[in-house]
Amino acid sequence: MTIASSRKLKSPIKLAAKHIKVIEDFEELLEQGISGLTMADIAAKLKVSLRTLYEIAPSKEDLITSQMHRLLTNVGQEASASIQEIQSPLSKLKKYIEIGYKAVGPRLRKFHKDLNRIKGVEKMIDYHRDYFISQIEELLDEAIKHKEIEDTDTHVVAITLGVVPVLISDYFFQEDSFQQELENTPEESAHLVADLILASLERK
Repeated sequence: MTIASSRKLKSPIKLAAKHIKVIEDFEELLEQGISGLTMADIAAKLKVSLRTLYEIAPSKEDLITSQMHRLLTNVGQEASASIQEIQSPLSKLKKYIEIGYKAVGPRLRKFHKDLNRIKGVEKMIDYHRDYFISQIEELLDEAIKHKEIEDTDTHVVAITLGVVPVLISDYFFQEDSFQQELENTPEESAHLVADLILASLERK
């Protein structure tokens, strides 16, 4: 199956060597939140010229969105690369999900407050979610062909495996009080649900 939507996004721009350190420092700055900062403020905090910052992105919103896009793309590439030498489709699926669920982990959740204020960012996030779901569905179909799991509606299962971590993450981070209601982190909780689903489908 191809990407599960018609959304198209540009690939992250290739950064010059001088920009790599700026991007790394910018990611650390995002942990503190930058909603009240201008591009000039960000440049000052990163100790770079405003011109250098504009070489990376034309606005603060684009800077945040492109950085999130870059991180999600890296997670996807890591997940795909990790399964190349694995023979079993089910084992591939488990490994792919293991790495893919990093997208709900603390490293990426730092963008939460700033992303909510950016127009158009939902399209970018939906793109990565749809691609993740489509890859899960392909691996489920392969697992059925290899008789590793029972025949099932792979599209529905893929959607469930793809959106559950996001739902758990949104619930966990919505209010501080909710954090006390989950025994584990969103990433660990998502793996718990995925393991239960896959165990129920696995041929005995």
